[in-house]
Amino acid sequence: MFELLNVGLEMQKRMIDIQMQGVEAAQQMVDAAQRNVDAGLAATRAGEAGMKAMKGWMRLWGMRD
Repeated sequence: MFELLNVGLEMQKRMIDIQMQGVEAAQQMVDAAQRNVDAGLAATRAGEAGMKAMKGWMRLWGMRD
């Protein structure tokens, strides 16, 4: 009787461990997605700054923007 209970508890423990691994993997995916968003925003800001600088140079040299 106790052996059957131990087997059941061990199986339940393994299932919980597997679920926790899934949660950790999902958390890592969310973190990676957030880093990608942050990198995309930084690239957009850099692109905007570059465009602003180019317009400044064009204005300086008398070109229309």
